[in-house]
This record gives sequence, structure tokens and C-alpha cells, in this order.
Amino acid sequence: MRSEEQLLPTYYRLERYLREQILAGALRPGDPVPTEAQLAQQFNTSRVTVRQALGRLAFDGLIERQRGRRTVVAEPRLEHRKPFLSFEEEMEARGAKPTLRLLEIRTVPAEGVVAKRLEIPSGTPVICLKRQRFVDDQLVGYEIRYLPKRIGDALTADEINNRALVPAVRRILGKSRTRLILDVTASIARAEEADMLEVKPGAPVLVRENTWYADPEGPVQYGKSVYRGDRYRMVVEFSSAHATMSS
Repeated sequence: MRSEEQLLPTYYRLERYLREQILAGALRPGDPVPTEAQLAQQFNTSRVTVRQALGRLAFDGLIERQRGRRTVVAEPRLEHRKPFLSFEEEMEARGAKPTLRLLEIRTVPAEGVVAKRLEIPSGTPVICLKRQRFVDDQLVGYEIRYLPKRIGDALTADEINNRALVPAVRRILGKSRTRLILDVTASIARAEEADMLEVKPGAPVLVRENTWYADPEGPVQYGKSVYRGDRYRMVVEFSSAHATMSS
């Protein structure tokens, strides 16, 4: 009689084997993963099946598959758990070194979703800020922010180039955000996004749209952050008197 393990699909057994090796620390970040030929021989299967298993691990961010180079164990994804802190503030609290690289800052007319989220007439001038985000010199994502002109014009050169916007807006308003609306979507990198994230088009990304409110003023910022799927994940905890859920 065949064992329960033998009844499982080969790609699943192979994937589980490698996943357990990585999670147990037997394979550490940067270590090479056995080649497709080695895994095919070890599991007595085809290289097509091996690629299926490796593809699932790559999608989960556990390995990095690079054309023409060895597949290696990926660095753990950065976790953002406290949305009311900026990404940079949370990384600093964990002892990491976040940095920003300015891509563009300009005045543009608010149109479509920007005007709607900032609750201003279409065509109203706003400040648009685009920056790449790094943690310990690793590129993890980029952000696009739209700010009412009175707030954007009050940013200092240091805040534009090197600082998170949450404390900058706090300084300008003299108060913290009172509300935050997040819209989180899994997606794939389009050509422009892939270029900014230094990944191939079609690579998995996590898109976070956000609108900040400071009552009674109303919306004080709208934008989105796009993160590399292999280097970032968001963890949100909901609690009540009876239960706590984390995802």
C-alpha cells in the first residue's frame, strides 16, 4: 500500500521539502537552491515539475529565480504592522536603516481620483512627489504622493529628499493624522513600475493606496505605495473584546 506521502503530487512534496528547509534555517538567505537537474533526480521527476514547485516558492517570496544565475533563498520580506506610523518610522524602530531617493516633485492639476480623494475641484493645483524606498540599501518600493499645495509648499528640502511624509505633515499641521483609509491590492508590475522597482514586468507587487485625514481640515494627502512582492508584506491586526485576527 502506498503511503499518504506518496499519494501527494510530486510538485507539492518537492515544494514542501524546500519550504521546510528554508523555514528551519537549513537553507539561509543567499544560499543556492539545488539545481533543477539535482531536484529532478532526487525526486525522480521531470524538470517541468521542478519548475512548478520553484515557481510557487518564488511567488511566496521564499526564493529568487534569476535568469542565467543560480536560484537562491530570498531575504525575508519586510513587515509593516503599524499603518499609523510611516513605513520609515517602523523600520527605524526595528533597527533597520530606511532611506529615500527623490525621483520627481512638481505641481500638477488634480484630476480624477486625486481630486476625488482630496475632496477638491478638478484642476486644483497639488504637489506630486515620487520617491523610491530603500531599507538597508535594498530597494523595496516606491511612493507617489499628492498633497494640497499649502502643505506641499511647506515641505523643507530635507523632508522632500530624506524624510518620511507622516512626521513632515505632522509638523506642518501641528497635529497628527486622525484617520487613514487604506486600499491594498495584489498586482503585477507594469513597465514603468518594473523600471522603478528594478524588477521584470509582470513581477508580483503589492499596491497600497492611502488617504490621510486630519480633522477638521479633511484630506491632507492621497497617494499610493508600490512594493516589491518579494521584499514586503503587510500585517494588520484587528482586535475586539473577544478576538484578535492577524493576516
